[in-house]
Amino acid sequence: MKLIRNLSVVLAAIILAGLLRRPFDDRLAANMQERNLLPPPIELDTREELGQTALAIALGGLRPLVAAMLNLEAHGYWEEQDWYEVEQSYVTIVALQPRVRYYWGTGSWHLYSNAYADYADKPGLSEGRRKRKQKEFFDKGITFLERGVQQNPQDWRLCRLLGNALSGNWRPQNLERAVECFAQGYATSGAPQLQRSHVYCLSRIPSRKVEAWDACREMWADKGNRRFPTPQTIFFALQSWAGETTYSMEEILGSRRHAAQKLTDYWFRQVEGFPMDGVEEMIGQLCEEFKVPNRFHPLTHPPGKTFDHDPFTLKPYSPHPITGKPRTRTWRSIWMNRPRDSYWSYLRSAEATQ
Repeated sequence: MKLIRNLSVVLAAIILAGLLRRPFDDRLAANMQERNLLPPPIELDTREELGQTALAIALGGLRPLVAAMLNLEAHGYWEEQDWYEVEQSYVTIVALQPRVRYYWGTGSWHLYSNAYADYADKPGLSEGRRKRKQKEFFDKGITFLERGVQQNPQDWRLCRLLGNALSGNWRPQNLERAVECFAQGYATSGAPQLQRSHVYCLSRIPSRKVEAWDACREMWADKGNRRFPTPQTIFFALQSWAGETTYSMEEILGSRRHAAQKLTDYWFRQVEGFPMDGVEEMIGQLCEEFKVPNRFHPLTHPPGKTFDHDPFTLKPYSPHPITGKPRTRTWRSIWMNRPRDSYWSYLRSAEATQ
């Protein structure tokens, strides 16, 4: 009887100690999760998806191992283009490893880019169904990546991934939302990459050109940003638009030969929506100054002009090997693929003889 009474006292003491410690333990666990030192608990839905073996491993502290195994499995689904299984795999993976940027980036990329591209030419689908599927998986990928940003607010690289996803040229765009993502990431981190991306995206919105010019000047104040061709050419175009001459062309772009090269490459990026103020005029002046021959003059045709034949050999392009439909190419792709190297070589030789 005495033994039972003693055991009861000990058991009651243990229970009481546990109840007293629980608020402290809860606060400690929440604090460690906030500081990324402890992953959040596995949700009930995730436990059901894992199965008994994987769940036992995950609960045993080997969540990274289970996530890695599921990532390999998801790779197989990607090869089979089973996009619904890819989606479900990464939903489970990020539930196990919500702080790992790679899983958020890879999972979203498969959905908003790979699945989107797959449905663009998937056989056996009507045009209406094809577009619905593309929109479905693009939206799923963006939503997935937005969850990653929300759960990792200090990871500016996820903001950059989301901004890039929303501002790509060959998929649906939301430039206004992308600008917000880049601004959010820059405000959090101060990373120059985010500042440049913010300016790039903002400059592509015609109605926000004044704001873009202000942001561009702020970017230009950091001399580290001046090393890259895209900030240089955007600054040149926006300064031309603003009618200012604070910096000369040489101060912005380097020598006149470098200016002829950089501005020409930038000119052929019109498909991206960058401002082009003063660019065509300056290219024309520089080509006249360097006496660029017509055979590789960049302004011979507008960048978007299409050809069904090679403008140099006049031979028609071969039809598509699968569909049999005639193929066309734009002057942009023709010039960037062929005369561009000759143009650069000519400019170097012309500069050397001056």
